[in-house]
Parts: sequence; C-alpha cells; structure tokens
Amino acid sequence: MITTEIKNLSTCRKELNITMPKEELEPIREKQIKRIQKEVQIPGFRKGKAPKQFIKKQYGQLIEAYMLEAAAEESFKQALAEHDITVVDQPEAKKIEFNDDGDLVSVIEVDTYPEIELQKITGFELTRDKYIITDKLVDETIDRMRKEKAEIRTIDAPIEEGHLVVFDMQELDAGGVPIIGKKYNDLNVKVGEGRFDPELEKQLIGLKTGEEKQIVKEYPEDFPQKDYAGKKEYYLVNIKKVQEEILPELNDEFVAEVDESLQTVDDLKKEVHKRLELEHKMESENRFTADLTQKLLEANPFDMPAALIENYLDHVVRDIKGRDPQLKEEDIRQHYRQEAEFTLKWHYLKEKIAEEQQIKVEDEDINKFLDELKDEKIREVYEKNPNLLERVREDILNRKITDYIVSNSKVKENEIKLD
Repeated sequence: MITTEIKNLSTCRKELNITMPKEELEPIREKQIKRIQKEVQIPGFRKGKAPKQFIKKQYGQLIEAYMLEAAAEESFKQALAEHDITVVDQPEAKKIEFNDDGDLVSVIEVDTYPEIELQKITGFELTRDKYIITDKLVDETIDRMRKEKAEIRTIDAPIEEGHLVVFDMQELDAGGVPIIGKKYNDLNVKVGEGRFDPELEKQLIGLKTGEEKQIVKEYPEDFPQKDYAGKKEYYLVNIKKVQEEILPELNDEFVAEVDESLQTVDDLKKEVHKRLELEHKMESENRFTADLTQKLLEANPFDMPAALIENYLDHVVRDIKGRDPQLKEEDIRQHYRQEAEFTLKWHYLKEKIAEEQQIKVEDEDINKFLDELKDEKIREVYEKNPNLLERVREDILNRKITDYIVSNSKVKENEIKLD
C-alpha cells in the first residue's frame, strides 16, 4: 500500500511525496515483462513465446524503465484518489527513484483548484452612491432629444455661435504664401461646441458663405510643446456653407413623436426622470458591487493556477479573434489577463461563500425570473438554452451573496445631486 505525504506549496499547488513499497513493484515488473514478451520477435522463438529469463536478460533495462514509468503513474493515481485531489494541469515530477529499501519514491508537484479559507466576509464598511435627479438634468436630457430630431437648414447669414459651418482651410507661411500639402477641405465645425480649436472658431464668427478670411493661431510662450511655444500659425479659410439647427417645439406633438405611449410634456418629463433614475441606480449598483467584490478578494487572498487563467484566456482569444481576426493573440492575452484572474477568483470565492453559508439558487428562483419575463418568446429562448439559464443562476447567486454580505456590513449612503 502506498503512503503519501502532502505539502501545500500555496493555496493551489501541492507537493506529493509518494512511496510505493518494493513488494508492490514486482507485479508491475511482471506485467511489463509480459508486455515486452508479446511485442518483440526473438529469432528462434515464435512471437510471444520467448522464455521470461531470456526476455529479462535481453531487455532488462527496458523492463526497468517501463516498470518505473508504470509504477510512478499507478502510485500517483492512487495518491490522488486516496486524498481526493483534482489536478488542473500537467503534474511536474521533481524526483522518481528507489530508496535504500528498494521502495519507489516519487516527488511530484501538482496544480489544483484553489483551496480557500474564508477569513472575512462580513463587517465591511461600504458606501453606496444615491443619485438625485434634478429638473435641470431632465431639461438638458430633453434638449438633447430635441437636438436629435432637429431640422438642419442652410442659411445666408453671418456665422453665429451654434451654427454648423463647412469650410476649407489652407495653412500659410508668415508671408501669406500657401504651404503645399497643408490644405484641409470640407471641415465641419459646430461653432462653440469646442471640438475645433476655440481660438480659430471665434475668428469664423461674422463670416458668410463665399467669404474668405485670414485667421491666426497664437501659441503662448509657456506652451508645453516647445516647438510651438511663442509661435504663430496662419490660415486662409473659405466658408462654403452655413447651417442652423431648428429644434422642434417642446409640445404634446413632439412628445408623441418621441414615445407614442406618452401624451403630454409633463408625461415626458416624468418618464425621463424615471429613466435617468434607473440608469444611474444601475450604474451605482454596478460600482457598489465591484467595490464589494474587490474588498472580498483583498480580505480573502488566495492563488489562482496559471493553467486556469490560460484556459480562460483561450476562450477570450477565440471569441475576440472570431470578431476581429487582425488582432494579435499576445495583445489580447496581455490586455485581458488581469480581468481573467479577477473573474476566476471571484467565481471560486463566491462558490466557497455559498457553500459555507448554504446560499443556494433554487428552482423557484429561476421560475420567478422566467415568470417576470413579459415576452413569451423571450421566455421560450431562455427555457430552451441551458447556457442562458446557467447565466441567470450565476446572476441570482451573485445577488444573494451580495445581499447576505451587505446585510451583515455597514453601508453609508452618499447622495450625489446631478445638476
């Protein structure tokens, strides 16, 4: 019977010191002799009929090599089964040799799923943001909706702030001579929006379609880029088109166009307020959950086997390269490695928390989720897709674990007024 001494090198790596007594080696040796006896062809003997003594003498070294390999493999399997160890990567044999008593001694290092000892899962001090939606934010949101439906009208009038301008711009030297290769055609700028150079934008104001003007860009002496500090750039602009946005009037007709289920401007304001509240609540909850997850991982440190991380990244690479084959695998792995480790650690940590606290996702939890789906077709998609249902199970488990930790921690509410 084998004996095994186990040394934990980390939370996910073990050293197994396995001893197989010499009396258990002989049957394995005999098995290898028979194996060679069947495989080799000896002159003067029918295949498989050569005497064992002849086989031992002729193939002694090969027999011992086969026996050593088979015995080490057998003792390793027994050790894993006896101690209920699951290996996640190829084992690394550090030593396989006979001791002075003729026993086979194997020293093998293995990576396992992380063994987690929960140190702290309650008693955290947490902050949850609560956003206050103001009338000003609602009005600004509705103004953006109006701008999305604005009519763009070409006008024959001097440029003002807010106008859309199409123009050509030719860079000049200090003497006013055009610089070859420095002409920019059909530039589109909304004056005052800030996407173009504000200093140059101001010099467009007052011009009309068809007019030209030389404008100047002056860099201050303390400009960060030394090559430009204290210098001037000269441009000749030619205005090709001036347009203005005509916003739709904020009335019941506009409201119906935005959402036919709404009737009045007041209805729209209430709906926008509700949407903004939900949007920022979800944002706050996601940030709160991420912060809680980070605190849990910091309070309960453990190592993650490299093999599991690489396997996770294999799936990421396949998914991303399937959408964009031009991306390099090495770049993808480097970009997502930290996220992979974080995701895997949270997966195993939450499973451990659920196990110790007996937090479970019952069938009734899944059924409740399905019952809340208003669209029967969407419900049917979930019911027929085990992967989607597993994702639902994970989401529910996450929520239950979060609820447990939050109910056993201190949560401070931080009000943020959104103007």
